[in-house]
Amino acid sequence: MGTPLGDMWAATSERGLVGFNSSGTREGFLAELAKRWKADFVEEPSKFAELERQLGRYFRKEYVKFDLPLDQKGTDFQKRVWNAISEIPYGKLASYGWIAWRAGKPEAVRAAGNAVSANPLGLIVPCHRVVHGDGTIGGFGGGLPHKRQLLAWEGIFSTPEGEPERGVDLRGFFDSSPIRAL
Repeated sequence: MGTPLGDMWAATSERGLVGFNSSGTREGFLAELAKRWKADFVEEPSKFAELERQLGRYFRKEYVKFDLPLDQKGTDFQKRVWNAISEIPYGKLASYGWIAWRAGKPEAVRAAGNAVSANPLGLIVPCHRVVHGDGTIGGFGGGLPHKRQLLAWEGIFSTPEGEPERGVDLRGFFDSSPIRAL
C-alpha cells in the first residue's frame, strides 16, 4: 500500500497479521515471509481494510495504538518483548532495558535487543520507538534513515534529514513513567 512515507507491505494468515514492512521492496518482503512461513501467497487486498483504516489514522497523525489480530511466530520471550513494544505510546520512546524488564528478564537487555530486531511487524509493533537507555538512537532493522523518518513523523525529530538526534538526549521522550528509562 502506498503511504506518505512510501510503499509498505503487509501479510496475514487466517489468524491475523504475520508481517508488515514499512521499508524495502515487495521482493524483499516476500523473501522474508518465505523464511518464516511455509505457505502459498495469495494477493487479497480486501483482507487489509482494517489495517488501512488504522494506518490512515496514523498518517493523519492521530493517536493510534494498532488494534489488529496478530499471528506472531517467535519464542515466548520474543512475544513478550513484542507485547512490551506495543505498550509504547505514539510520540514516546522506551529503552531496551525497559523492554527487557517488561518482558520479565531485566538482565536480558541484549536478548531483548535481538528480539526487537526480529520483530516482523515493524510500525504495527512500533520497534522504531525503542532507543538506548542513555538517550542515543540505537539501531533499526529498516536502517537508521527510516527510523529517523518514523520518529520525525511522530514529532520526536523536526526533520528526518541527516542525523537530527545528534546532540539530542532522547530520554526526554521517554514516557512519563520513570521505569521506561531502565
